[in-house]
Amino acid sequence: MRPYLLQDLVRVRQHREEQASEAVARARRLLTEAQAALARSKQELANYTVWRTGEERRLLDGLMRRVLRLGELSDTRQEILLLREREFEFVDRVKQSETAVAKAESFLEECRAKHAQAVRELEKLLEHRTLWQRESALEAERAEDLELEEFSGPRGPRTATADAYESN
Repeated sequence: MRPYLLQDLVRVRQHREEQASEAVARARRLLTEAQAALARSKQELANYTVWRTGEERRLLDGLMRRVLRLGELSDTRQEILLLREREFEFVDRVKQSETAVAKAESFLEECRAKHAQAVRELEKLLEHRTLWQRESALEAERAEDLELEEFSGPRGPRTATADAYESN
């Protein structure tokens, strides 16, 4: 049987499919990492919010039922504002993490689509190769049959001389 003419193309498409599969695996890892970072940033925000609330209460309780020095109230207000501004930093980290997760999900979908396309292209070529191999096998079989017919001669009606020769 003669070699498949598109075998090099099969190897190229197999390589592309493998690369696309690896890209999907990398994209999954990136998504997992982004989701973990999002969970961490949400937890940090929640922890900070609980701590900030307690800290504000402690600061305000420290001002209650006593005589305040000049500027002490405005200093405490400023501290509380700084604590709240710091909380906005945690909120921003959560938003950035959510954006990173969305990008990672989009990238994963893109990689999956490319992988599916590579698989389709490879399967199409493998199907073509299978059909080609069947046709080649049939051609080889026909060639063998023709060769066998040429070797054994025509198979027509027997002649009287052939019958006489066989009987002796």
